[in-house]
Amino acid sequence: MARSQRRRGSRGRRASRERRQDGSAQEVTEGGASAVAAVTTPRVQPRRGRRWNPLGFLKRFQPRGVADVISELRKVTWPTFAETRYLTIVVAIVAIIVGVILGLFDLLFGWIIEQIFFT
Repeated sequence: MARSQRRRGSRGRRASRERRQDGSAQEVTEGGASAVAAVTTPRVQPRRGRRWNPLGFLKRFQPRGVADVISELRKVTWPTFAETRYLTIVVAIVAIIVGVILGLFDLLFGWIIEQIFFT
């Protein structure tokens, strides 16, 4: 903006403000060059379909950590149903195998202790 436009009186500011509210184009001159810049203001839409939330006051008491967790969970790439089913089966099989191995070690050590101390 040129300096003369910045220093104009309150009447000029009011006129430019009215032009901006109309959404009409405003001519701007900088360095001798003339250009038309469209200045539009967003129009306020009436709120439609806003429902009353009886527990809305609880948002004031919500800790910042909870809001951070929710925002991070929205960024997560969640697995598909097929991936979830496959990984659940893998975990169950590994758990059964580890359980059998630990059970065999327990039987082996129990047999060794019984042979050493009770025979």
